[in-house]
Amino acid sequence: MSEPSKAIFLSYASQDAEAARRICEALRTGGIEVWFDQSELRGGDAWDRQIRKQIHDCALFIPIISATTQAREEGYFRREWRLANDRTHDRSDRRAFLVPVAIDDTGDTDADVPESFRAVQWTRLPAGETPPAFIARISQLLSPSETQGPEQAGASTGSAPSFCLPIPSAAASRRSRHLAALIAAVALLGVGYFAADKSVLPKRVAVDTRTLTGQVGAPAPSAILEKSVAVLPFADLSEAKDQEYFADGMAEEVINCLAKIPGLKVIGRTSSFQFKGKTGDLRTIGTTLGAASVVEGSVRRSGDQIRITAQLISARDGSQLWSQTYDRNSKNVLQLQEEIATAIARTLQVTITDYFKQQYTTRSPEAFDLYLRGVRDLDVQSAESARRAPVEFERASELDPKFVAAVIGQAFAYNELAGNAYMAPNEAYRRARLAIDRAITIDPRSADAHAVRALIRVNYDRDWDGAATDIAEAQELGGSRLAYLPAAKIAGARGDMARAAELYEAQLAIDPLDPESLTDLGWFVYPPLGRFDEADALLRRAHEADPDYTNAVAYFAGINMLLRGRVDEAAALIDAEKDVSAREALRAAVAHARGQPREADAAIARAIAAPNAWSWAIARTYAYRGDKPKALKWLDRAAADHDNVMWTVRTDPMLRGLEGETGFRAFLHTINVPD
Repeated sequence: MSEPSKAIFLSYASQDAEAARRICEALRTGGIEVWFDQSELRGGDAWDRQIRKQIHDCALFIPIISATTQAREEGYFRREWRLANDRTHDRSDRRAFLVPVAIDDTGDTDADVPESFRAVQWTRLPAGETPPAFIARISQLLSPSETQGPEQAGASTGSAPSFCLPIPSAAASRRSRHLAALIAAVALLGVGYFAADKSVLPKRVAVDTRTLTGQVGAPAPSAILEKSVAVLPFADLSEAKDQEYFADGMAEEVINCLAKIPGLKVIGRTSSFQFKGKTGDLRTIGTTLGAASVVEGSVRRSGDQIRITAQLISARDGSQLWSQTYDRNSKNVLQLQEEIATAIARTLQVTITDYFKQQYTTRSPEAFDLYLRGVRDLDVQSAESARRAPVEFERASELDPKFVAAVIGQAFAYNELAGNAYMAPNEAYRRARLAIDRAITIDPRSADAHAVRALIRVNYDRDWDGAATDIAEAQELGGSRLAYLPAAKIAGARGDMARAAELYEAQLAIDPLDPESLTDLGWFVYPPLGRFDEADALLRRAHEADPDYTNAVAYFAGINMLLRGRVDEAAALIDAEKDVSAREALRAAVAHARGQPREADAAIARAIAAPNAWSWAIARTYAYRGDKPKALKWLDRAAADHDNVMWTVRTDPMLRGLEGETGFRAFLHTINVPD
């Protein structure tokens, strides 16, 4: 070998020589040095010494695993495997070395291989057929970037990212339009295919939102998939009780990693984190979340030492399926969530390859800690914490400029600052755009980055076509959990509420307690479709799932009653609305329905005078009263405020009196909505 440090050692049983030859030729075609010479397959001390030297010197060791190796209890390849296994003990965890390849359906859970082979990701190359993605991955491992992953990285034909932005729970502000998670990393949001239940955005090039669909509805308990899992928040057992952010972060990162594995359905963090701090029968929790198994864990931190315990429990009978305790130095925990996710997937007998793209993670413990703090601060939902979050993400990306998840987090944080009226929209979205453009520059193949850019384009720019293009790009790159809700809003903006309903329902299939999806369906999607009773049920479910989610629920429930002519029931909800502007807008609408114009005028005046007057709600009330000029005036103000409910204007039942008006058609044109 001319460059031993760049060479591959291919280890195989003689019966698998043809498959090994195919792999060898493909790698050599890609310019990769491979030790594979059938003429050298002869015994003797000199040959044995050469084999030992090459295993000692090679950059990557690829054991070819098959039914043949499984059946053979003896063979020279087993000596090679032991030598490679011994070498792993002296290597840094930061560099990949073992790249197991299965050439048939031999399972990785019961394969007769050294234990170190099980700790890394496997790739399947049936009969040795080698796609270009595998060659590219091997080239990447041979020429690692600064963020090249650990030994456990392995190789893969997949390209899903390792870390995605975990999307926080819904905000209390009426203007906050969170994505469920995420995640976030995702699962951001996130990410991954859901081949088992087909609740996935189909991978197509077309940008028409008619291609963005998914399986409708959350699974009934009787239909819970065998390979489905919910990860509960980890408990902070540290003596100082100051590691809650780290415990939550580790649980979210395990969710993100699991969500990238095809064939495994993973419940979103928004739903699973509803059980934070609560005790209960894990079987009941599993049924509630639609998961066959549940992960729970704990974190104990003392100085630089961290102990993380995780266990997988059957939600059907409460039996323990797997458990493990990890004792690590704080500087050596960066890939631990991947180890946990891999162990869980293997326990559930899901085939594993390398779905963890390393540039999403970081080699800096300090950057990772700041990242987790930023995620925590987005969850807290106070003005102070929301303003801290982008600063923490930015500091994380300064420590590691290639830490893409931190840059995506920064963009999402500014989106939230604008959505909660904690920062002027123009400035917040200027910063959000700079961050997301930088994320895409760092990694153009980040599905999550494209999904978050779609979110920004929907919420601020009202660039429906550009957002649809980003979503299509995210699909082509492997899919992102963050794409469901912007895709639903694009469909709604274009007047296709049936499609919007399907997309929200697909989101609920993987995040059944997400209050945003529940309320959006109940506020914006089901009423235009005439599905009022279902809308009422969804709003009740949202309140039961998260009683603190007060995003103008009473206002919307009252409007839904009013649209059905149930005026007294709408009136009974007025005082339950905490937002002054929304409450008085509802009061004015009820007064109009009762034929009380003086009371309606007084109420709408109070809605206008309220702090942070809600232009959109005021416009709806004027339209309901038949005052078209004032309705259009306040719609213009709502658009100028960049109220992110503009995607509902075309189908809003409260605005139907404006249909056909020249001014309304002009308004739709200004927000890029076809009339």
